[in-house]
Parts: sequence; C-alpha cells; structure tokens
Amino acid sequence: MKTMTLKQMADFRPFQAWRYDPKTVPLSEVIAPPYDIISPDGQEKLYQKSSYNCVRLILNKIEPSDNEANSRYTRARDFFQAWRSQNILIQDQNPAFYLYCQTFRDPHCGEKRERFALLGVLKLEDFDQGIVIPHEKTLSKPREDRRKLLETTHTNFSPVFGLYDDSRENLHSFYLKIAAASPAFEAVDEEGVSHAVWLIQDGNQIEEIRQKLSRQKIYIADGHHRYQTALEYARAKRSAESAGLEEEKPYDFVYMALVGFHDPGLLVFPTHRIVRSYPGFDPVKAFEALSKFFKIEAISPEKLDEKALQASQGPAFGLFMGDQAYLLSLNTQSAWKGSMPAGKPDVWYQLDVNILGHLIFSNLWNLPEKDWESTVGFTQSVSEMQNLVKGGKAAAAFMLRPPRVEILRDMGRARELMPQKSTYFYPKLASGILFYHHGH
Repeated sequence: MKTMTLKQMADFRPFQAWRYDPKTVPLSEVIAPPYDIISPDGQEKLYQKSSYNCVRLILNKIEPSDNEANSRYTRARDFFQAWRSQNILIQDQNPAFYLYCQTFRDPHCGEKRERFALLGVLKLEDFDQGIVIPHEKTLSKPREDRRKLLETTHTNFSPVFGLYDDSRENLHSFYLKIAAASPAFEAVDEEGVSHAVWLIQDGNQIEEIRQKLSRQKIYIADGHHRYQTALEYARAKRSAESAGLEEEKPYDFVYMALVGFHDPGLLVFPTHRIVRSYPGFDPVKAFEALSKFFKIEAISPEKLDEKALQASQGPAFGLFMGDQAYLLSLNTQSAWKGSMPAGKPDVWYQLDVNILGHLIFSNLWNLPEKDWESTVGFTQSVSEMQNLVKGGKAAAAFMLRPPRVEILRDMGRARELMPQKSTYFYPKLASGILFYHHGH
C-alpha cells in the first residue's frame, strides 16, 4: 500500500492481525477486560474460565519464584508462541481494518446502545507533533510493567483507545452498512456486552477510510501507558538497530481502536477518588477547611448521586466521611482560583478533577501532588466508596460528576494534561479481540 504523503496527519493502516480461531475456542471464554481494571479475584476467575484466556498474555500471574529468566512476561511470551503453533491463534492472510461493535445497556438508564470502533495500527508520533494528543498523565510503575511486556513479547495485546472528530467524515453511516452483514466473529462478556467484528479488506474501502482518517488528529481516550511505552520502545529499537528515519519498521506502529467523538454509543463516566489516611491528616480540621471555598450540605447517603451533583449550578462533589455524606458546592464568588496553580488556560480550571486535586487535596488538605499516587485510590462504585470509609479503610471519598467527552479535545488543544483516571469510558474495549505482533 502506498505511503501517505500528507504531513502532520494521522497515519492509520490495516494490518494482518493474529486472533483466536473461533472454530477452536469460544471467543466469549477467552476475552478479558483491560489489564488495569482486573482485580486479583478477577484475574483468578479469568484463569479458571479457559486455559487460553488472554489474561495469561495481558496480566500473567506473579509467582514467588520469578526471576529475570522466568517471569510473568516470559510466560506471556511462551503462551503466545505456543498458541500460535497450536493454531489456537491464527493470522489473517491479508491486511484488514476491523470494524468492532459493542452492544450494551447504559448502566444508568438501561437504554440499549451500540458503539463502533475501527481497529487498525497507527503510526507512532511524538506528542509534540500535535498529531496524537494525550489527555492524562502517566505513572512510572505502569509504564515499566507495560514496557517489560512489550520488550519480551513484541506484541500489542490490547488496543489503545483513540478518539477523532467524526463530524464531517460520516464514517458512522459506512459502519452501519458494513454491520448489516453477519460478523466474522462475536462474543459476549460477563457484563452482557456483545462484541462483534467484521473484516474490511476491500482495497477501495480501505483507501477511503485511510483518506478520511488522515485528516484527523487522534486524541487518546484510554491506554496512555501503552501508547507511551510503544513510543519509547520504538525509539530504543531504532537506536539499537541504527534504523534510518525513512526506514519504516513494524514497531513504528501501535494497535489502536478509533471511535468518533459523536458516536451515539460513546459514554464517559467519572472515576471517583478514595483518600487513605496520611501523616498529618486530621478529619475534623480537614472537614472544617472545606468551608473556605465550598458550601457544605449534609445529605442522606442514598440521595447522594449524580443527579444531586448535576443540580448544582457550578462544580460540585459528593463527600463521604465517617458515617456521613455531604454535598460540596464550590462558592464561585470566593477567590478560589487564587489558591490554584496560576497561568493555566480557562479549560484547565473547568475540570472538577483539577479543583479536587489542587484546591482540596493540595491547598486545603496539605496533600501535595507528588503524594497523590500513594494516597489517592480510584473506583467507579459508589457503594465501594461508602464501604471503605465506613469500614475505616479510607479517610474520605469524593464522588465526581461525569466529564464532558469534548473536554479531552479542548484540553488537547490547550496542550494540557488531566490527572490520571480523569475519565472512565464505558464499556471498556475487550482484550483478546485481535493482537498486533511485530516480532519474529
């Protein structure tokens, strides 16, 4: 296929994916959620579900006897090699784009929805090129973990989730025509989400898709650690091999799922914050300090929900402390911006996660940003928040409003990053649908 000559644009291509042979293994038994939301119990359940479940690739168990020569990463490599040799995994003979549709029910209202993603490989670009745009900060430990897996297996086992502006391209109507036929393979996960995939191998269709997407910037929605890892890995490989700038290598690309900003099935939920006790934390003083910038209203825990937060005229949070629940509404007439980092664009101050982190954690609670990683946890479950606080395993928990999906684009344009886990896209893209292998 000819190389795109357009500059400063996304280079998204079809590829020859490795995938499970649906004639050999039931796909519903071998897919898994993304590695970073699999709990230890969830990992064990996936191990028991099938001896071929892809959890053995994306999140292999850690064994007490692990060392450099025998580790979770070498076991993932060995499973991947064995499954290919046993024809558990097969490779498509021709490059393809893969249309991926998830059909599900909105967990908030029960409405049936479907979300389309296009699976392919994206040319890796440095963020300063302005082609691929991040929205979240990454952490060193997850980057190191994903780097070791990539270095050992030379494979992208899960797609990076990217968004693009689909307001002009009308790819959604094209997807609906493709999806009118029977899928090449499909599965249903434990949450009842249906995953269906169609192959797009027609040369004209492939070129049309490439042209439409070449005019786009790609905003990373989920998978920042995997993208950053793939970029660092490619740089290291190029240096080691003394590869020329014009010489294209398979590792110059990363497995990506692209979803339009205006897809009717694109749902984004908040990720709530759990604060563990830390040196110097005094719950009475911490609670009293909130009144400097917030109106505090006691509320019964069962009434503290998304509707209660949305009813507020401005930024608002739910707070669980002890056995009590409170609605915190920002007093926008106060000089709250003066207690936030200065010199940021307006969109930065509109983010609830920034207000929570910098105004409450750093300013009012004396918990600097460098300590957030070790002190602040994450959950999507309101009941889990309550139980952790009631059980004394957390000092406090904050409920957040769902962010606007457009905030990713706006923050990207302003070249600003959001704190980790500022967004939670539902449903998650499944691991195990396809694999991009660029080793030998």
